[in-house]
Amino acid sequence: MLRTPALILACLLAASPARAQPVDADKGDAKALLQSGLKLFAAKDYLGALSVFETAYARFPSGKILLNIGTTLLKLDRTAAAANAYQRYLDKKDGDPAKVTEVTKVLADLDRGLGVLAISVEPAQEAEIQIGDAKWVRASDLARYRVDRGSITVRARSTGYVEAQQTVRIDAGQKREIALVLEPEPVVATTTGTPMDTGLRTGVTPEGRARLGALVLAHIDPSNSGAAVIVGITADVVSRLQVQAAALIGPVSGGYAGVSFAFLDGRVRPILAAGLPVFFSDGPRVALRGAAGVELAINRHFAVIAELGVEYLVNPEPDVTPTLFIPAIGATARL
Repeated sequence: MLRTPALILACLLAASPARAQPVDADKGDAKALLQSGLKLFAAKDYLGALSVFETAYARFPSGKILLNIGTTLLKLDRTAAAANAYQRYLDKKDGDPAKVTEVTKVLADLDRGLGVLAISVEPAQEAEIQIGDAKWVRASDLARYRVDRGSITVRARSTGYVEAQQTVRIDAGQKREIALVLEPEPVVATTTGTPMDTGLRTGVTPEGRARLGALVLAHIDPSNSGAAVIVGITADVVSRLQVQAAALIGPVSGGYAGVSFAFLDGRVRPILAAGLPVFFSDGPRVALRGAAGVELAINRHFAVIAELGVEYLVNPEPDVTPTLFIPAIGATARL
C-alpha cells in the first residue's frame, strides 16, 4: 500500500529544509518563488503551487525543489509524474541522506501501481523525448520513466532527424525497454536539369534551329476585302534578327523584302517587323510596311507568326487610299 503523503510533507515541504540556498539572482528568485509556492500549497491550491515550483526549478534546478514538485503532483493524483520527479531527485545524488532514504521508500510504494520504461535514443546527443502528451524533455534527464498502466506512446526528436515513435502496452509493476533510432532527415535534391521553358525567358532559343527557313505569310486587307500571300525565305542574321525575301502573290503580283527583330529569345518572341512590298497594278507600286506581333516556336522546325501592321502606299493609284491596316498571319519552316 502507498505510504501516506503526510510523512512526505512533514519531511519535504517544511519551509526550512526545502529552500534552495540562494547565492545569486537566480537562486534569490527561486527562493522567493518557493515561498510563494509553499503558501499556495498550504492553501490547498495545488495547481498554483505546482506552477510556481516548476518556475522556481527552471530558475535554479535544486533537488529540494524537485521534492516539492513531486509531493504536489501526488496531491493532484498524478502518480507517475510524481514518481518521475522523485527519481530525478535521487539521480542528482546530492540529496540529504535522510530524505534520500524516505524518497526511496515512497518511490518503491509508487512503483507497485506503475509501469517503468527504460528508454534509449540513438543518437542521444541533444535528443528529446515525450511520454504520451507530456512535455518534451531531454532524453538524458531520466534513466527510467514511470507511466500509468495501459497503452503509451513514446516519441523522440532531434534537430536534423526524423521524429521517431513507439507505442507499447505496460502493466503495473512491469518494466519495458524502448529503443528509438532517429533517422537523418532526407536531403532534398536540387534540380539541375533544364527548367521548363515558358518561352518568356531570354538566352534560350529552340535547340538546333536552322538559320535558313521557308516563309509563308498572308497579308489581309480588311477594308478592301482582299488579301495577298508572300512566299519566300527567311534567314537569321543573328539570334533575334531575321531578313525575308519573298514573292507576293494575289490579285496583283510582286515581291517583298522585309526584316523582323525579336525582343526575346525563347519560344514566345515579341517582334517588330518592317517591309517593302512592291507590286504591279497599272505600273509598279511601292509600299512601306510596319508591324508588331509575335512569333511562337512550336519546335525547332516550325513557328507561327501573327502581326498587326500598317502599310503606306508611296505611289497609290488615284482611287486607292494610301494608308491601310494590313494584319498578317503565317508560318516558317526550317530543317
